Amino acid sequence: MNSITAKNSKRAVTLVEMMISFMIFGIVLVLGYTMLNRTFVSLERQRQSLDTLHEARSFLMTIERDLREMTEVVELDTIFKSSLFDEENALLHKISMIIPKRDGSGFERVTYTYNGPEKHGDSTDAKTVTRQVDGGTRRELITKQMNYLKVWGTDGTIFRNRYADESMEDYRNYLRPHYYHPSNPAANGLRDLKKVKGVEIQLSMHEMYDTDKKPIKQRNFVTRIYSRILNAKFD
Repeated sequence: MNSITAKNSKRAVTLVEMMISFMIFGIVLVLGYTMLNRTFVSLERQRQSLDTLHEARSFLMTIERDLREMTEVVELDTIFKSSLFDEENALLHKISMIIPKRDGSGFERVTYTYNGPEKHGDSTDAKTVTRQVDGGTRRELITKQMNYLKVWGTDGTIFRNRYADESMEDYRNYLRPHYYHPSNPAANGLRDLKKVKGVEIQLSMHEMYDTDKKPIKQRNFVTRIYSRILNAKFD
């Protein structure tokens, strides 16, 4: 009788041990999967961030090179709002400029064109920016993850920083005449495209997306470029 009880007890203990082992094994699997999933999410976000940085740098490097060598802006097609500081102002459609040919044999027209949803709005359609030399094929510089691209023409003035005791409205009044707008309201405002000697660019890129592919983080790049030819006094 005692020997039978002992055998059953051993079997019961073995069954409990197996159940505990399976439970521990399941916990380890869940923890391992969670850690692995977080690692893949982190790697994907790093890849997205690197893609954003690579495209932004490549685009800015190319357009800065052209703008520094330009002799004239011949077309600036953006959204022109009545207020220079309107949120939709300066969203790019197209900008064309004349630059020297690389072989020094003359000049050529280069055009940067935005393709995508109206007003650079959120959409499932891709937002792209292309560069095209007259007579050549379009080359895509930005192909994904763009939020918006704004371009302003300026008169080449190197702007001062805002004074500590200066109101934002006063600082905007200082800036307003120096930005190109076909109907710039300032008395001496820049309204003639031929007088554009510099360009300000604001590029916003989506840097990270959530699991539903919705953007959760943006990265902005802002630069002002002055033509070496049109602003020789600054060299």
